[in-house]
Amino acid sequence: MTRLTEENIRDIGTSLKQYDESLLRKTGHPLKQIAIQSAGISGKIFEDALALNVAAVIPITCGQGMIESFAGSVRAILQHLGARTVRPQGADIAGIAEAIEKGATVAFCSDDDRFVAINLPLLRVVDNLEATAKGYVTALELMAGGLSGCQVLVIGGAGQLGWKAVNLLETKGAKVAAFDVNQCKLKELTKGRKIGIERNLEEALRRYSIFFDASPASNIIRPEHIQPETLIAAPGIPLGCTTEAYGLVKDRLIHDPLQIGVAAMLAEVVRNPETSL
Repeated sequence: MTRLTEENIRDIGTSLKQYDESLLRKTGHPLKQIAIQSAGISGKIFEDALALNVAAVIPITCGQGMIESFAGSVRAILQHLGARTVRPQGADIAGIAEAIEKGATVAFCSDDDRFVAINLPLLRVVDNLEATAKGYVTALELMAGGLSGCQVLVIGGAGQLGWKAVNLLETKGAKVAAFDVNQCKLKELTKGRKIGIERNLEEALRRYSIFFDASPASNIIRPEHIQPETLIAAPGIPLGCTTEAYGLVKDRLIHDPLQIGVAAMLAEVVRNPETSL
């Protein structure tokens, strides 16, 4: 899991309205609707589930420790989506105990290795990687007006997030190709699958116009790779576009440090397993 920095998330709590407006322009849907659609539920089911649950974000101090604004940023996203929240004062085990004592039914917590949401009554764990892949594929599908038959290049396709995206894009009917610096792993993963393997990223970037960038590499997408029809979903941190490329594609680019992943986690973790659209 990519480790965020304070700079990545400092302004999330004060910019959610503007972020919603940006998503509306690009996809036709705000953050909440993207999350709902990624979980395969209706708006009513989501609102009913929110009414039954209380969420808490538990600071975790092990490993490299807490990022100062992380818990507050996650909590701001949850509240923006309409979730009821409680705020434990403690961290780690004390924080978990306090959250439950205050009535929390859902706990969000992250360490160096995993970021998860746990539905305590349902004994369900939702991993941020899975939720982020679902959320970004949904946002890309909405931005493209559908992905069936579309050629999509997944950059970092052998990574945990990238491989999840490959599988989800296939379910949307996309014609998926993947690039990864670890060509051996990518070849093993795609064995027997109708997934293209790209060996030269520079050449691939010139041939595709829809990118799912799950790579942690920066400055790999340059102005010469941007076409008028280019669409990019980029959950990877840092953003893979150069400053010049970003200027050309910013109105057709989905990228954020936490918002879509957390929103998709919430929709998935509160969903009753028996409910669907």
